[in-house]
Amino acid sequence: MISAFISFFRLGVEHILTGYDHLLFIFSLLIARQTIKQYAAVITAFTIAHCLTLTLTVLDIINVPASIVEPAIALSICYVAIENIFRKDVKKRWMITFVFGLIHGMGFADLLKGMDLARNYLAFNIFSFNLGIEVAQLGILAILLPLLFVIHKWKFSVRVVNICSAIAFVLGGLWLTERIFF
Repeated sequence: MISAFISFFRLGVEHILTGYDHLLFIFSLLIARQTIKQYAAVITAFTIAHCLTLTLTVLDIINVPASIVEPAIALSICYVAIENIFRKDVKKRWMITFVFGLIHGMGFADLLKGMDLARNYLAFNIFSFNLGIEVAQLGILAILLPLLFVIHKWKFSVRVVNICSAIAFVLGGLWLTERIFF
């Protein structure tokens, strides 16, 4: 039981650390200047949403094809990047983050769905995997948030946010094109 927990936990951590689209989405969400309360709302909304759809997808309660989910994940990156450039007030970002988190959760679930997991330990395996995802995300946040607070004190912070967001938009657009046409 402990070895299964460790295996699925590790799988969740690896899924985030190698999921460049999810990492870029998180980065894009957080790079815009926000208060601690706003960051907490965004992170909480994303976590609740992706936990929900990850579980529902693995349990086969919902089933949205990867041909829809994967382009939608890329589109979520593009949307947030554009919002960072053109919308300076992101106080209610948690709402769109929740919606996009639902989509990302279905993407997280694809790995587990492909494993044909035994039903008797399914809840335990989903929990372990999701906990790995959350721990990896918290590690990323622990590194990223202090860096962002420093950047936002800099006089060129708006330029940095716009450049990073433009790069995120281009990468998201490339992934979107690839996922639709290739």
